[in-house]
Parts: sequence; structure tokens; C-alpha cells
Amino acid sequence: MTQSHSIQGPTCEHCALSRNCTEKAEPLANKQNNPVLTHKIYHKGDKLYCAGDAFNALYIVRSGSAKASISSMDAEEQIVDFCFPGDLVGTDGFAQLQHAQTVTFLETSSVCYISLHSVNALLANSEQGRQQLLGNMSRSLLMQQQQTMSYHCMTSAQRVAGFLLDLSARLAKRGLSSNQLTLSMTRIDIANYLGMAIETISRLLTTMQQQGLIQVQRRQVTLLDIPQLQALSRFEVEENDPLFMQSNTALLHANSYTSQAMIQ
Repeated sequence: MTQSHSIQGPTCEHCALSRNCTEKAEPLANKQNNPVLTHKIYHKGDKLYCAGDAFNALYIVRSGSAKASISSMDAEEQIVDFCFPGDLVGTDGFAQLQHAQTVTFLETSSVCYISLHSVNALLANSEQGRQQLLGNMSRSLLMQQQQTMSYHCMTSAQRVAGFLLDLSARLAKRGLSSNQLTLSMTRIDIANYLGMAIETISRLLTTMQQQGLIQVQRRQVTLLDIPQLQALSRFEVEENDPLFMQSNTALLHANSYTSQAMIQ
């Protein structure tokens, strides 16, 4: 069972993330003297909710990070998103009034809980709140479309570059450093999310570092040449570029292996 600690009392006006929070759309005067959120602490490996759980709240990540995943019929995990401070989590529950995803914490994290009753009141009374929620859901749809496109249209190098740039943009949106990334997820998680082999992830990160695009030190990744990473992710790489050649070589090997397995 997931273990957490509840802390009643933090109000939105004192929260550094309040500008990203759906609850800010309510009149501040109604919250100044009353705690409106339940702040909970979770630890690495804890579940915020699981697929099939009843939908009774939305959540805002206050600190830490998590991964959202779905499971195939044979119980294989597929990561569909990573969640970071300021992200609104739980909108997958609106359709069937139960969650379609499982959210697992990657490190010690804190989350603000917004009851479904409060969400419904916000949607009924706040135009700003409705727009924020719709914006969040639209972003999720766009992310899923981009992920699908990357599986079918992008080389491995382009997927990795796009992944690093997406993390950078999400940090910049919250006023944090856009070129200093701390990867709380494992390379296995990254490979799962991008639909690649972990060996390919490791090779590409090494090659990008050798080319001066990034610097990797354990889970710390520094983006040294963002314009070149952007060019790489936009299909603007030349065919004789080592990253392009390496990613396509890896793809050829994978196809060859798959063909041999099918013949056998």
C-alpha cells in the first residue's frame, strides 16, 4: 500500500507554484485564512493512483517527479508521460470516472490534492480555471500525438534530442534553468518512453557528448548547444552526420534481428 504523510495548511498564496495551479483561479480572498489543499508527501516507488482506481481528485506536483504509464494486455508497462513540479495530474480520469493510467513517483515528492467537488465548483464558476484545465488536457493530447509521430517518423537521435528539449522547455516555463537537467527517471524509463533500446539511449548520449551538444555526469545533463539539438530534432540533420548514421545503423540492426527472429 502506498505510504504518504498528509500536511494540512499550505495555502495557495504562499506556494511558489501557485501561478501554475488551477486553484489560483478562485478568488484569493476565499483562501487567505483557510487551507484549501491537502499537501501529501510520497516516496520513490509509491503510487499516486493506479489504472482502474476511482477518479475523485486532481493533483498538482509540488516537488519531485513521477511517471505515468499504461499496461498492455500482457501487463507490459508503457510510459506515456513524466510529471514535474507545477504539472496537473489526474485528468485521465474524466472520461470514465476512473483512472486509465498508473502514476508512480520517481523520487520523494510532494503533491497538492484538489477534491473532485472543488474541481467541479471551479469549472462551474471560473472561466480562468476552465481555460487552464482545457489547456492542460490539450497539452496531453498534443504530447500523445507527438509521441506517436516519433515512433513512426523520427530517427532515434531525433527522439532523444526532442526528449531533452521538451524537458528543457518545461523547466524554462517554470522559471528554472533550461540547460541544466536532472534526470530523475532511469535510462530504462527513457528507453521505454521513447520506444528504444536502452543500449541505443546510452550510445546516443555518449555520441552527443562527444560532439559537444551535451555534457553527461551520471543523471545530470547539461545542454551545451541547444540550437543544434533543435536542428537535430527538426529533421535538419545531414545524412552524413554521425548521429544520423548511428541511429539508422541501430535501426537496421534491429530490423535485421526482427527479420531473423520471424524466419526462425
